[in-house]
Amino acid sequence: MGEPEENRRQTRTVMSILRTGDVLNRYLEIELAKHGSSPIRFGVMNALFVHGGTMKPTDISKWIFRAKQTVTGMLHILESIGFIRREPSGNDGRSVDMVVTEQGRKATERMIPIAEEISQRALSCLDEEQIETLTNLLKQFRKHLFKQINASQSIKAKGNRAI
Repeated sequence: MGEPEENRRQTRTVMSILRTGDVLNRYLEIELAKHGSSPIRFGVMNALFVHGGTMKPTDISKWIFRAKQTVTGMLHILESIGFIRREPSGNDGRSVDMVVTEQGRKATERMIPIAEEISQRALSCLDEEQIETLTNLLKQFRKHLFKQINASQSIKAKGNRAI
């Protein structure tokens, strides 16, 4: 365990990152709402596009790091407005894939320049070198946290078996 001052600095840093994430999410809510979207909607559609237009609901949930219930609700909305459709996946008939429709593809393509503009405004206080540094630091931090989560879940799973 580190020194008290080092521990306080690390706690302040984590809290600053958490608060910044909350503020960024609120900014995105406001800006995307002007265009009939939301961070979760944009996140789901982006995940589908990154993965070739087809994903299982569980995989979408893992990719955007949101609760399955939240993603399921958004998938129902996106399906009801014709942006995605369900297709059977595999031979057992129980699993489904979510597939982007032509209407969903066009809507997402229209959102790309809007998302780029929103991102540019959000990061306009940083120069290119700072943006690159920030991106690399956040990626490193995210990878570390995924390892921490996996380790914690592994310990929890082992602990549950003993009960």
